[in-house]
Amino acid sequence: VPFGGAKGGICINPKNYTVAELETITRRYTTELIKKNFIGPGIDVPAPDYGSGEREMSWIADTYMTMNPGSLDALGCVTGKPIALHGIRGRKEATGRGVAYAVRECVSHAEDMKKLGLTAGLDGKKVIVQGLGNVGYHSAKYLIEFGATVVGICEYEGAIYNANGFNIDEVFAHRKNNGSLLGFPGATEFKNSKEGLEQECDILVPAALENQITAENIRNIKAKVIAEGANGPCTPEAEEIFTEMGGIIIPDMYCNAGGVTVSYFEWLKNLSHVAFGRMENRYAENSNANLINTLESLTGKTIPAENRLMIVKGASELELVNSGLEDTMIHSYREIRETWLNKPEVKTLRTAAFVNSIDKIAISYMNLGVWP
Repeated sequence: VPFGGAKGGICINPKNYTVAELETITRRYTTELIKKNFIGPGIDVPAPDYGSGEREMSWIADTYMTMNPGSLDALGCVTGKPIALHGIRGRKEATGRGVAYAVRECVSHAEDMKKLGLTAGLDGKKVIVQGLGNVGYHSAKYLIEFGATVVGICEYEGAIYNANGFNIDEVFAHRKNNGSLLGFPGATEFKNSKEGLEQECDILVPAALENQITAENIRNIKAKVIAEGANGPCTPEAEEIFTEMGGIIIPDMYCNAGGVTVSYFEWLKNLSHVAFGRMENRYAENSNANLINTLESLTGKTIPAENRLMIVKGASELELVNSGLEDTMIHSYREIRETWLNKPEVKTLRTAAFVNSIDKIAISYMNLGVWP
């Protein structure tokens, strides 16, 4: 993704402020970024993260447009906007969906899984997810969709575990209605949330905060694969120990990149001022319909209506976004894995990801030359 990355934010607890106060704080923050030339479609493009969402991105976009009247590409100054403000379909769930793609791709390599004592594929794999926010919820949702079983869920108030698996929507609704995971029917409860991380599973997805898995608790982790949905959930010491134990960590810089990938797609949409699929959707449908009609006339047979609809239909914006995200996550994992396997000095996927990134920068500089 030809898109830079950085972190910035406001050090407050949004639960302690009214909506009006949060709007004032967000707009003031945006104003300071504008004054310092730290924001813009060609400068730096923020996106939502912990404690923020579409609402805050709307305030940022409106503030930037107000301060830059007549700027044609002003909406490209921020991503994660609602659809009504030219956001993109699929952005909200993109990070969690990307985590699920990353895990699915990791466990699809039979030779890697054999070393862990696991079979290839997600079918039957038991997963524990830490965090039931945007990333954790969607990671769990799509991992279940891809064939895994979510057996544990951890949040700050505690954790629940059931070896037979959970319906993630039922758990989400229970927590929303009761303010806590605890008390969910049929689940074993842990008042100490971190105990939930140490239960039996094949894959652990820490999708909450940083430094959750440390040298103190890593040896208690039963998972063979850790997929970093959050930023920095494993400390370097924990990673070293886990690698010595034979485990695989799918690093955050790749694993949770689904959000920034789809933010890139949204940015492209804002710069082109056209939604994905709008230019070619009907053309594709008409071409496919003509092909079906030709086949029917040549064979004398009629394709059932439901099959016809499925074949003829052109791709929607959401389908194109998900396809682009899936391709990005699969291609990137294979690049990282190739470096990991082919360079004996590279011991982890994280190091391999760093090596690949630095190589790309170095090759770019070599090709560009040094001038003046």
